Amino acid sequence: MRHLDIFIEKLILLCFLIFGTACSEEDDELYKLNYGTSFNMCSGYCKNEMTLESHFVTYNHTGWVDSIQTITCRDELEINSWKYFETHLNINDFFDLPKTIGCPDCADGGAEWIEIELDDGVKHKVTFEYGHEPDMLKDYIVKLREQMNKSVHCGEY
Repeated sequence: MRHLDIFIEKLILLCFLIFGTACSEEDDELYKLNYGTSFNMCSGYCKNEMTLESHFVTYNHTGWVDSIQTITCRDELEINSWKYFETHLNINDFFDLPKTIGCPDCADGGAEWIEIELDDGVKHKVTFEYGHEPDMLKDYIVKLREQMNKSVHCGEY
């Protein structure tokens, strides 16, 4: 009888390890998405950033000098937009990208970046030359630019 108890305990432990691992792999869900552009040799609003969460989008437009006041707008994010960003990025492939690609903002060519945060708090940011996104991000960046363009009148109301 004692051998049966030990066997059952080991079986329960094995099941816990298998299912516990499977559950933790499924937890890699997008929690927050940050996207931005910047140009160092610029006057005015040279840094534009956007934060997407499941229901909201926040836009920030800032400059390099204190005389440029930051403009911040927050709006509801359409559920279809969030679903697109949530489902059209291979998270594992994104985390495999290096933190810097090319020479962002060299010779004032500008820089773009994308940072994702998973629901477990893990983050990864990739910065690249403006307009020269990695192939795996091309369609994704097009959608991010479209979303950013919705902020064109931010601060006018």
